Amino acid sequence: MLGWLWDGQEFAPSASVPLSDRGFRYGMSLFESLAVRNGVVDKWPAHRLRLLTACVERDFFIAETAIDRAAAVLASAGVNGFARIYVTAGDGGPAAPPQPRIFAMLEPREPESAESWELGFCEEPWVPLFAGLKTGNYWRNCEALTQARARGCEEALLFNDHAELVSACCGNIFLVLGNSIATPSRGSGCRSGVAREWVIKRRKVEERRLRREHVLRADELFVTNSWFGVMPISTLEGRPLGQRRVGPKLAGEWQADVERG
Repeated sequence: MLGWLWDGQEFAPSASVPLSDRGFRYGMSLFESLAVRNGVVDKWPAHRLRLLTACVERDFFIAETAIDRAAAVLASAGVNGFARIYVTAGDGGPAAPPQPRIFAMLEPREPESAESWELGFCEEPWVPLFAGLKTGNYWRNCEALTQARARGCEEALLFNDHAELVSACCGNIFLVLGNSIATPSRGSGCRSGVAREWVIKRRKVEERRLRREHVLRADELFVTNSWFGVMPISTLEGRPLGQRRVGPKLAGEWQADVERG
């Protein structure tokens, strides 16, 4: 794992974050997940906008140049892999004004090779924080993913306390229902990720409140995130789904878009 910490002027190599940091102590942090390939941060303009917008929403006042330099450090590391840029609340008490700290991490990792995933349900209600912002409070997602992997699934679907579909543990979910495509609305608590918005711009997608019954009668399902792009789903709770048409086609379009830069 490679890491860098912003010192106010530049990013210096760092293997840790101070114990006084509220991102560590209380989970008060925002982030964007990124794929770095061949010296390029995939979809950087979209990730940049989302991170800066989230910082404004939570009153994390940062210099845009620092975020740009974080991307430059990741791109110049000479390693392909999974990256994140974090902006934390910095030091202080629980209610003190934010004193943002910025750090970047890069985990060498090979691209996702699977053509489809097995998907399951997480039965415990999931309560989104701050209308789906990408925050450091990710433990609930990690636990649901751990339980799914123990049952032989690559991912699981999360539902809020109103029994509305939210997302997968580490990505957004799309349902193909006949000739239409639907995805949970932001009001249900999903994270408005870059890959999600990429799909919405290329297909007619209805953003609406969805429930378990919609998932069970879907003709096709696929998950999106910025690491693998679009991942078609082959089974739901062990039940094979029908012919996959939309997901694989979008997966190919995503890959071609990434290769074009």
